[in-house]
Amino acid sequence: MRNFVFLSLLVASLAVNANGDRHPEFPTYFANSNGISIAYQDFGDPNDETVLLVMGLGAQLIHWNDDFVMKLVDAGYRVIRFDNRDMGLSEKFYDEPTIGIITGIRYKLGLSLNAPYHLDDMAADGIGLLDHLEIDKAHIAGVSMGGMIAQIMAGNYPDRVLSLTSIMSTSGAEHLPQGSLEIDTDSRDVATREEGIQQMITMRKAIYGKDAGLSEAEWYAKAARTYDRSHYADGFSRQFWAIVDSGDRVELLKSINLPTLVIHGKIDPLIPLEHGEHTAELVPGAKLVVLDEMGHTIGAEHQQDVLEPMLQLMQNASYAAEN
Repeated sequence: MRNFVFLSLLVASLAVNANGDRHPEFPTYFANSNGISIAYQDFGDPNDETVLLVMGLGAQLIHWNDDFVMKLVDAGYRVIRFDNRDMGLSEKFYDEPTIGIITGIRYKLGLSLNAPYHLDDMAADGIGLLDHLEIDKAHIAGVSMGGMIAQIMAGNYPDRVLSLTSIMSTSGAEHLPQGSLEIDTDSRDVATREEGIQQMITMRKAIYGKDAGLSEAEWYAKAARTYDRSHYADGFSRQFWAIVDSGDRVELLKSINLPTLVIHGKIDPLIPLEHGEHTAELVPGAKLVVLDEMGHTIGAEHQQDVLEPMLQLMQNASYAAEN
């Protein structure tokens, strides 16, 4: 089942932290999913129910905190986390353009933006990964852009989804307010590793929404792990393009008839709380959990507050499916 295993990734994807230490990575596998190569990691007992974790814009599978993953495994779940297309170790779309001035003009004119791919394609990647692993159904949880992708998976492939958890995400409706932070798609590429790491630190501190209580060495270690595993600015640009060109999910969300949980931070500076509230309003029977001290990151202090309602949702969904 797990063909194309590259044990060399255990060495090649090690990240160096501020003290020169290396962060050991878990084995990474590759699947031919939806016609492209998707990198993924697999945890827990294959006989347990599966949780598929979908990451956000420009993020890699390691941004699902290792401890968060292991707590799901300890709760009795098989956990799959993967790199979205154009990011991490998954296939890159090198020959495709990135978002540019013409795209901005077309957006202001209300024209199609002609993105190289859309969120629907990224949702199909996730379903293709389940196919590769011969997993019939899974609980789907997504963060930010990953929440958008998870929503599409639940709406378009309801027979493959046991439950939906949409975290710090949005319906994409035009009337919703802008965040206090803006995404700059032109400043992601850097000349040196050190510049890239510092850029990541600056962004991560900003989206946290408050003081994370981390030392500079801890911030550096997190960013170095990310940069050294993979740094690809063009993928960020194309993923952002996909979001903008995919439209809203208002009608799709209304059609979802699955156990659904929406989690959102009250101090999210990138996607304001109103986005989560609107998502929960649209999905029939959805439960909304608002975390007062969470921004646009699931920090260590937020993990249990996210895990508890997720586990309750998944247990209830499994019970309902069996009865």
